[in-house]
Amino acid sequence: MKLSQIALVVALSAVTAFAVGKYTPATAPSAAKQETAFERVMRTGTLRCGYYVFAPATIRDPNTGKLSGLSIDMMEKIAQRAGIKVEWTEEVTFSNWVLPLQGNRFDAACTPMWPEIPLAKAVSFTEPLFYAGLYPLVRADDTRFADDQSRLNAPDVTFLTQDGNATDILARDAFPNAKFYTVSAMVSGGEYYQSILAKKADAVLTDRNLLAQFKKMNGETLRFVDSNHPVKVQAFSLVVGQNEMLLKNFLDQAIHELNNNGDMDRILRKWEDEPGLTYLRVAPPFGQTGR
Repeated sequence: MKLSQIALVVALSAVTAFAVGKYTPATAPSAAKQETAFERVMRTGTLRCGYYVFAPATIRDPNTGKLSGLSIDMMEKIAQRAGIKVEWTEEVTFSNWVLPLQGNRFDAACTPMWPEIPLAKAVSFTEPLFYAGLYPLVRADDTRFADDQSRLNAPDVTFLTQDGNATDILARDAFPNAKFYTVSAMVSGGEYYQSILAKKADAVLTDRNLLAQFKKMNGETLRFVDSNHPVKVQAFSLVVGQNEMLLKNFLDQAIHELNNNGDMDRILRKWEDEPGLTYLRVAPPFGQTGR
């Protein structure tokens, strides 16, 4: 994976929150009752999906263009159980997916997104598919921190943030005494993380998948500070239009089933770089007891 592709994860909210500030829910009245997304899916037997490409959520074969990944397996499993088809209708990015969803160009964003309060003003999120811990990432050769996150909350530490990135507010709240080096929302992932390696900043908040993808091209140049204690446990969800409660309910029930019958765990283990660790599972609705 090229370093420039790391931009897509910045993290899984990065420029998304920046983009949503430009969007407001469609509220124009209509004399005739409009068909809901759920009604359209039931009528056509097809769920139209918007998607982004970033491993392991969605991977595109460079030769054939075929899509694979945990999102593909997950949505195909849901479609199979429901007796419908999935159409991967439109590729989007973290900065441009809201307007196409509001404009009914697809029915749902079918690759995992980060639920955030600003976005909830424009769209509706499903129940969580899974979670991931967000941890401080620093240079591997920076010995100031060991595994002590409290050492990061100091004036001699600079956090890397990005305009519109949800981790910007998180870092400022968790480490108020630190300094901040903020780059534009449109800065590429290569340039973004090079700011750490170039010592323009000392730390950034991200998840285990980002670090795993980064290591494939750059080796052991970055490390987490105390990967046993996330600064935040971040949910990952699907997204529908703000008023599409029937479709949200349908997807919520499907997500519950995948989590409760073990399908989600099996799908995640197939694609995780660290099976059972990259993503955190939704807790079961009852205590696990032996027979």
